[in-house]
Amino acid sequence: MKQSKLSTKQGVIEPDAPTLTDDAQDTLILSESAKNDIVTRLRRIEGQARGVQRMVEEGRPCEDIIIQVAALKAAVTQAGVAIAGSHLVECVAHSVASGEGNCRDKLAGFARLFSKLA
Repeated sequence: MKQSKLSTKQGVIEPDAPTLTDDAQDTLILSESAKNDIVTRLRRIEGQARGVQRMVEEGRPCEDIIIQVAALKAAVTQAGVAIAGSHLVECVAHSVASGEGNCRDKLAGFARLFSKLA
C-alpha cells in the first residue's frame, strides 16, 4: 500500500497514507507503518504461543507457564488495542477529510469494539 505523493481531487496523498475504496467502510484501514508494526506484534505473539506450547510439552513448572500465558494474553490485548486505535485514527481522519457527518456513529462503534478488548 506504500505510495508516492499523488495528486487527487482532495489534495496530495502522503507516502504512508492508507487509501480507501468505496466498499472499504468496514475494512481495516491502516497506514503501512501501522500495518508493519501490527504484523510484527502478531509474529512475536505467535512465537510466544509456540514457546508456551513447548513449555507444556516439556512439563515445565506451572508457575513459569502461567507467567508466560499472562504475558501472551497481555500481548494479544495490546495488539488488539493497536489495531483498533490505528484504525480509529485513520477512519476518523478519512471521515473528517471527506466531510462525512457520521463521526459520532463511528466513534460509538469503536467504543463497542474497545470494550471487547477488556
